[in-house]
Amino acid sequence: MGYRLAEQNGESVAVPRLVFAHLARADGDTIRAALYLLGGGGTDPRTMARDLGMPSIEAAKRAMQYWAGAGLLVSDRDAPLPKTEMQKASAIDLTTQLEQYVQDRIGFRDQMISGYTQLNDKLFHKMIHPLYEYGKDGYIFSRQKENVELGEVHRDFAEMLAQIQQYCQQRGVLFLFVLDPEKAAIYPDKLQDGIHYDNSWVQEFEALLEEKGVRYLDNTQLLRDKREQGEQVFNRQYNASHWNDLGAFYGVNQMLQTLSEDFDAITPNRKEDFVIGERLNETLLSSRFLIHETESDFGRTCPIEVKTPEYEQEVERNYQHRGFGYYLNPEKQAAGVPKTLVFQGSYLNEMGVKFLQTGLGEYIHIHNYENVLDFDYYFNIFQPECVVVEAAEYTLNDTYFNAQRLKDFSLNPALKQDDGMVQQALEQLEMTVEEGETLATVRLSLPENTQYGYLCVGKRTFDLRRGEKGWEVTLEKMSWDPRKASVVLVDAQGGMTEYCRG
Repeated sequence: MGYRLAEQNGESVAVPRLVFAHLARADGDTIRAALYLLGGGGTDPRTMARDLGMPSIEAAKRAMQYWAGAGLLVSDRDAPLPKTEMQKASAIDLTTQLEQYVQDRIGFRDQMISGYTQLNDKLFHKMIHPLYEYGKDGYIFSRQKENVELGEVHRDFAEMLAQIQQYCQQRGVLFLFVLDPEKAAIYPDKLQDGIHYDNSWVQEFEALLEEKGVRYLDNTQLLRDKREQGEQVFNRQYNASHWNDLGAFYGVNQMLQTLSEDFDAITPNRKEDFVIGERLNETLLSSRFLIHETESDFGRTCPIEVKTPEYEQEVERNYQHRGFGYYLNPEKQAAGVPKTLVFQGSYLNEMGVKFLQTGLGEYIHIHNYENVLDFDYYFNIFQPECVVVEAAEYTLNDTYFNAQRLKDFSLNPALKQDDGMVQQALEQLEMTVEEGETLATVRLSLPENTQYGYLCVGKRTFDLRRGEKGWEVTLEKMSWDPRKASVVLVDAQGGMTEYCRG
């Protein structure tokens, strides 16, 4: 069932009054859901659960059911709701959005919103914000959820990583999975009394990775050690959900150090490679909640060539996870640092990019989550020598990664030559080519019994994927040459046929 905000028939105060009338009976998630809805965050339960850090999609559904019963929402049975631009945003300033809502409808905005927030903070040391909560000693955390237990989604995620690693190994490409900890995993003693943070599922998950032979790096112990040494690797207050520049420096360096075991040309960054200053933060991230906190600010100094604009309009990404970048570091390229494709989450998107720009030669990053489930699409385009998948601890759930797509995840095995391969004319296959400025998509109509398909262009092999318009592959346009093209198919019985030009 879909929902939309109820019509108020010109009664501008009705919605805020309705919400405040239910504050005493609603729990924290339900109240935050109301602020989210009023701020224009939309009524998609998956998006709401992710943006608000709810324990599950079902929790978001229950919150919307509550507000439907209260009269804030009405069912929309006729058509699905359109996706708003707010749904596509990676960070949502809910306080600002609510202020804007009230400004449009109520004249006493400051008294109602800012006044209410500051009064609770000053008098009761109570944080009225949908994303944050106080800890001890001035620390602020993302609102804590129920402790996680190892579940099916973790097992499916581990299996996906094993498949990606096997895919890479078969093609002579290095693979590494990087797990970054929650703030609460580094500062559990700073949480409010009564909150027991238990992430023992992580050890169980990593045992699964070891069982499957997946190469991984967990930055948790490193950051705990840095804290013990007196370094502030997460902010006390600002950006309560992610590490700060110093934490990112150490976390990325450990990743580079691990990769250097296979590539001598990769070396960790040095602090001398950056201009390090201080930045004053006066509000919480994605909020107008007042703070006063300084943090280290690392400025990159090495020259970087930016290729992002050449690709970003044509490289497909999930509408909610649009992050993409393509950078060249000439010095590292000359040193032989391998071309690296990184599927990264917000830890690296927010703070990690400059450290990877400095440490890598040819660095392409894709926003993780739904996009990594199309792994072969990006691999075909960029043809990397090294692949990294990074994720934060709190993202390994079905809010960030579609559970069904995880379960169904599969990749082509590497193409093997077969002496018994049947030869056919390429002209027997219906082929279309759609060319953009940078990329080309080749589509083919293939026999129904096709299990795997490969497009070969000269000495390069690309994996065909079954899409809505038939079998297809997207590659860089400069790699496409119809004169050198052939297609190899593997049927359900393992028989192989090569279609080539006569």
